[in-house]
Amino acid sequence: MANSKSDKDILEAFFEELISVEKHHRSLVIIAHGYIELFLNCIIDKKCKHGKKRITKNTRDFTLSVKLTLLNELSFLDDTLFQILDKFRKIRNRAAHEASFSITTAEWQILNNGLDRFLPGESKLKPNDLAHFCKLLIGTLWNENLDLMLKIKL
Repeated sequence: MANSKSDKDILEAFFEELISVEKHHRSLVIIAHGYIELFLNCIIDKKCKHGKKRITKNTRDFTLSVKLTLLNELSFLDDTLFQILDKFRKIRNRAAHEASFSITTAEWQILNNGLDRFLPGESKLKPNDLAHFCKLLIGTLWNENLDLMLKIKL
């Protein structure tokens, strides 16, 4: 029998990949962002009438910023999660396009405050831990949309 991956392997793949780059912020941001975009596209494909045909296939007209706004307007993302994801999107853009990348003090503050959206009081327990933040962010998107996420295949 050929090696096949179960539907649950996507989350395992994320954690394995993230663990391999835990000390490299640029890589953490870019890897986590790739999974975020995959998960958001899955939500759009399943929840929007023309999701797959017009929205997720058309990355020129429907940027991640537009997709985030759409999901927030349709109440698939609450305002706090929308703001966290939008800020993370901006951090990802810097990570992908700047020759020298590091997370700024202002960005750390936003990310640390965002931890409390995932687990109350978490900002006091693990501040400035980007790998932990990414795990909680991806875990939240996964858990809040579990019915859709289990259908994603690698």
